[in-house]
Amino acid sequence: MTGHEFLKSLTRVVLPVILAVSLAGCFDLSQNISVGRDGTGHYRVAVAAEGFIGQALKSKSDKDLVGGNPARTTTSDINGRVTRVSVVDFKSLSDLKLGEESMSIVTHGRGFFGLGSTHATFRYTFAVDRARRAHGGDSDSDEAGKQFLAGMLGNHSYSFTVTLPGSIEHIAPVWVGNTEIKPSVSGDFYHGHTITWTMPIATLFSAKDLTFEVDYSAWGSFTDSHSQPTGSADF
Repeated sequence: MTGHEFLKSLTRVVLPVILAVSLAGCFDLSQNISVGRDGTGHYRVAVAAEGFIGQALKSKSDKDLVGGNPARTTTSDINGRVTRVSVVDFKSLSDLKLGEESMSIVTHGRGFFGLGSTHATFRYTFAVDRARRAHGGDSDSDEAGKQFLAGMLGNHSYSFTVTLPGSIEHIAPVWVGNTEIKPSVSGDFYHGHTITWTMPIATLFSAKDLTFEVDYSAWGSFTDSHSQPTGSADF
């Protein structure tokens, strides 16, 4: 291999990694969606980081975290670890305006001859590959680049949590490559159930897309709802 070929090969591997790290940084990301029996709820996004990435978080706008939705945002700095939290309240998922994300609730009618609880499906889709390309990242990094990225991101994590009323009937499996991301479940029928999927942030970056889907049943007045796409997003 000539020096020029080596440099070209190194650039192909390293530049996407540097770009991804500079854009995304070494951070922890969590998304929480909570839906009540009447369809209202809130969407919460939290990002935590240290060093210059943490300092950069202080100047991020709400749009960077929750799109075009009005949010309540707080920022804390504890011993150099900066955490920025944005919360969006909604009357229905249809109020949310999302880019490379989509949330929906589809109802399937009431049980017990129309007198029982409503059966429904909650679905959240994150078009990771589209988001990466939209922000200038490489959608087709080779294995060496992915391994290098995983090493640079270390133990940082991504989590998605949804809290739903009533009973959980089925949770669809989530796979990233050959790895199944198994959720934790807590709660009860009266207070609702909380389902959380957690994975290394590098695993998130390696995915093309992610879909979290839960079938549940609950007493209430919620109806079909779907977040609004923005820009070129179309789910």
